[in-house]
Amino acid sequence: MRVQVETVTALSVVALALGSASQAGSAAQDPGRLSGVTQITYGCPGPQREGETCERWSSFAQAQFRVAKLNSAAAVRTVTSDARGRFTLALAPGLYRLTPLRQAHTTGGTAVTVTVRAGATAWARVRFQGFPRML
Repeated sequence: MRVQVETVTALSVVALALGSASQAGSAAQDPGRLSGVTQITYGCPGPQREGETCERWSSFAQAQFRVAKLNSAAAVRTVTSDARGRFTLALAPGLYRLTPLRQAHTTGGTAVTVTVRAGATAWARVRFQGFPRML
């Protein structure tokens, strides 16, 4: 009888270990989320003092930017923000480059690099340089 109890206990430990390993494996495959805003600036709307920078950032609705996973042959996606200049995407964990695209009233902007982690939400601000610029 004692042998059977030890065998059942050992099998239970193995089953628990296997269950934990499969849960850890599935957690590593869980997608992450990338949320953020798109903004645009046209420069300073009035005179500015020498040496002073003046940037006024506004929400940029329907802004388009490219999302590319770094060090991967995965496809590049073009994303459009909503009417309030916001976006949310489900992405595989990894390092991504967000590149503002040239479109009406903008020349694009500086690319942003973001790390997406499994089961977590990363946040990004994608900024566009508008034209004509106010100096």
